[in-house]
Amino acid sequence: MKYHMFGVALVATICLAVTGCGKKKPADMPETFPFTVTVVDGSTPIAGAQVLLIDGKNPVVNGETDAKGVAKISTTLQGYTQDGAPAGDFRVQVTKEPLAEHWKTPEEQAQMSKPEKDAYIDEWLKKCEELPREVPKIWGDFDKTPLKASVSAGGGEVTFDVEGKANN
Repeated sequence: MKYHMFGVALVATICLAVTGCGKKKPADMPETFPFTVTVVDGSTPIAGAQVLLIDGKNPVVNGETDAKGVAKISTTLQGYTQDGAPAGDFRVQVTKEPLAEHWKTPEEQAQMSKPEKDAYIDEWLKKCEELPREVPKIWGDFDKTPLKASVSAGGGEVTFDVEGKANN
């Protein structure tokens, strides 16, 4: 269930990031500046990581790392999205959950009763938890993330290196 909600949130974020979904720029949209977050393990980029900059204000400031491990950050407020991040200090969440292969096809899953499907999903989630991580779990914890970034009026970038410790 939590992965389904994550998928829905990801699709909504992509829609907002790509198109702004046709919304007009809100009057209280902050000025933003080009900003990137790079996530690596030594010299190996980590693709597909979700990056969220948190400052306790309304806008959603986020991005997803590409094949080079770079997330171009954008800011969304009231359904309107623009490139860049507002100036300020942020806590940073980085998440990338390992996903196990499904051993049942979507068709087979559709034929399951609710209790069977619940048991299957529980088992699948357990297998996901057992997989090696690319990003430390604490980086995705809203209250405990040790990551921080400062965005200046000129924009900028920050790099976070897992340093081979994702599974510690």
